Amino acid sequence: MTTTPRRRKHQYRDRLYRLLLAFTLLLLASFAIPQVYWPAPICYSVIAILITRLLARKDKHHAWRERLYQWLGWAALLSLWFWLLTPSHWTYSGIPLIWSWILFVGWSLIRLVKQLSRERQVSEMVLMGAAAGYLLLGISAGLVMNALYTVEPNSFALLDLPNQAITSNNHSVLNAPHRFVEINYFAFVCLTTVGFGGIKPILPAARMVSVATSIVGPLYLTLMMGALISRFSGNTNSKRLNKESTPKDTQPSQQEVTTDQKDG
Repeated sequence: MTTTPRRRKHQYRDRLYRLLLAFTLLLLASFAIPQVYWPAPICYSVIAILITRLLARKDKHHAWRERLYQWLGWAALLSLWFWLLTPSHWTYSGIPLIWSWILFVGWSLIRLVKQLSRERQVSEMVLMGAAAGYLLLGISAGLVMNALYTVEPNSFALLDLPNQAITSNNHSVLNAPHRFVEINYFAFVCLTTVGFGGIKPILPAARMVSVATSIVGPLYLTLMMGALISRFSGNTNSKRLNKESTPKDTQPSQQEVTTDQKDG
């Protein structure tokens, strides 16, 4: 049985949604074991590649826009490894990561909401894409906050860590996995607007990033829920109309029944 190009494209997109959700969940699971840090950079890298492959479109009319989006995705990936591999005294190595990931993830979420809202029905694939987008927002906010911590040390007051972990002059994330996990935890606290109070932003930039995360999280949920509910209600109404129109087309009219009786 041969598959059409449209069907193959749908299956390819379905696999990318599954992989994106799987790697975001794997990254979250790696935060539970701070001693094993190596899966986190790999997961971030794979997630950036998957997003670029998933949301990049072949648009001949706006080819420059698609190239710019793909370049931004690769810039975000390269800035991540540049930040991870540079010495700890290179405090400003996190600035490219901050801006590239903010622009890349922000643009990607806009594209993701538009793409999911164009789906014909609310399927498993659509729900996985929506969940992956929300988790992507949280892990990206955590990555940006960690980079901000290296640019401006002590941007956050990590109240749950020992004093030596807070006052240490070593601001490399590779050498401070517990701090990396704590700041990612704080990012999801901001995203979900829970506010446990274990971590406190101190410097102005850290406060603005925290506030922006708290605003974007509910905004994403509102837009995504509106799109999904609208699509689901539209599918329900169309199915009901089809069921109501089918008996009228197949059931014989009263005039036809009367004519048949007279002929008999």
